[in-house]
Amino acid sequence: MKRHAACVLVCGALWLWAPSGASAQAMTVYQAKKIVTMDPSLPVATAVAVRGDRIVAVGTPETLKPWLAVHPHRVDDRFKDKVVFPGFIDPHLHPGLGASLLQTAIIAPEDWELPGGVFKGVKDRASYLTRLGELLKKDGASSEPFVSWGWNVYWHGQITRQDLDRIAPTRPVIIIQRSSHERVLNTAALSLFKIGPEVEAEVPGQIDWKAGRFWENGQAVLRRSVDAARPDEHRRGLRLVADLIHRGGVTTISDPGGAPMPGTQTWQMLRETIDADDTPFRTLLVPGARSFDALPGDGLAAKFTKLSEASTRRLIFTKGEKSFVDGAMFAQYMQMGPPGYIDGHAGEWLGAGLKLLPELRPFWNAGFDINIHVNGDKGVDVTLDTLQALQDERPRFDVRYILQHLGFSRQDQVVRMARLGAMVSATGYYLYFLGDKWAEVGVGPERADQMTRMGSLVRNGVKIALHSDLPMGPVKPLLAVWSHATRKTSSGTVRGPQEALTLDQAFRAVTIDAAWSLRMDHEIGSIAAGKKADFTVLDEDPYTVPLDHVKDINVWGTVFEGTVRPVTHTPSRTILAGGR
Repeated sequence: MKRHAACVLVCGALWLWAPSGASAQAMTVYQAKKIVTMDPSLPVATAVAVRGDRIVAVGTPETLKPWLAVHPHRVDDRFKDKVVFPGFIDPHLHPGLGASLLQTAIIAPEDWELPGGVFKGVKDRASYLTRLGELLKKDGASSEPFVSWGWNVYWHGQITRQDLDRIAPTRPVIIIQRSSHERVLNTAALSLFKIGPEVEAEVPGQIDWKAGRFWENGQAVLRRSVDAARPDEHRRGLRLVADLIHRGGVTTISDPGGAPMPGTQTWQMLRETIDADDTPFRTLLVPGARSFDALPGDGLAAKFTKLSEASTRRLIFTKGEKSFVDGAMFAQYMQMGPPGYIDGHAGEWLGAGLKLLPELRPFWNAGFDINIHVNGDKGVDVTLDTLQALQDERPRFDVRYILQHLGFSRQDQVVRMARLGAMVSATGYYLYFLGDKWAEVGVGPERADQMTRMGSLVRNGVKIALHSDLPMGPVKPLLAVWSHATRKTSSGTVRGPQEALTLDQAFRAVTIDAAWSLRMDHEIGSIAAGKKADFTVLDEDPYTVPLDHVKDINVWGTVFEGTVRPVTHTPSRTILAGGR
């Protein structure tokens, strides 16, 4: 057969026969109104050629001609009026926790939009208790435990088991704080799960049995009985979370600290849902001692290393670990340095807390990437002191020592992060949800304006990523990008404009820089030859619309490893759903 290309028109697409020895698999050439590559060497393109799950070439129809002249291909112009980005990355998202909480009766200070409708928020104590009573009544005479998530003391006031007993004297009721770092059980629930006052001795200072309150480390006593997953319900919840991830245009997520042990029922449910053939994203799993009910001294570094043997195409165990320092941002349990909180309350230490160094040392020495849940500036001091000690003991280069969430920090800490080589993966919605309220209570306007100080981090050369921490925030990267580019809260108030990111910096934080945080920037995060064919397809160009409109741009769909997956949109409606 002569080495030449024979041009044939088939079904409206151009096919060219490849020379002998070339791959027989045809390329697909996607043409778009604009392709934002996040690659500074070729920032914008209008065509990308894909073969299988990989990108072959990026540019324009003209620059792709050398490939097209000798390789079989077809032209797909369904994106001709669309704008294509690298697949968005959410580097901190908890599918299992989302599956549990998003199926409860949601009563939060803000609206929650799910595929089935919108749970309208309530912002005061009377409205919260009224809504809780309505949902209990709507749920009928069931004897099953009723679970509600979203309560927050700074909007709804303190809720105790006595409050719940007045509403539900016989039915077990469990309410979960907006951050999931606290639960309150009524008397019927305490009785059902056989939880007596002796549990206070197990976690002193973070359990108030009389009030039915269990917070931070105190929630550990509930895992033995209260948190048992119901298989059918959990599978349904995982599918709901998968739908939300796709709607957000996300093609890669990471679950720090939520990785289940392979071989367990929870792992099997994850395999059946998130690992399904039609799931349009991959999940990186980062184990943590809390999710394995183990202690740091249990040889976890060796155990975690072996987890990679259980990885699949879509569920990938990484060589990383997750630890905790201080408490929840939504509950004002973060550890704050001077001058502390306005009302004088103290934060909470969580997990390793002040004993972080001995917990991390085995992982550091074994070459693991480190993820630290830390929210307050006092907690940041502990986190950076630990990194300094580890580097002094055993210097490492190209390390991923990631401060996760980072609610509050100081300028000197930002400089220190840069010097020590730390990175920040920040919650994309702290300022949006909490900025106005925290200016009123807890920390005051000055520090509320400096929450998640992304601008300072970038100016000092600290790499950043943005995440949802679902269910702490929605899987809406465009909302996170908009929030950090405008520094606007949900009320539209601008807080700390000096800490704003440029639009390009914000998009890097959900694409290429997020990929770097996961050690996957050689595979994903930008649109370049040789990388995975992961794209997010938008109806409008964020760089040409008014900045305030960026959060409202519609996600048309995604391309995951070369397969096109449009988003199916359903009309929103206001709903009041019952709990379980």
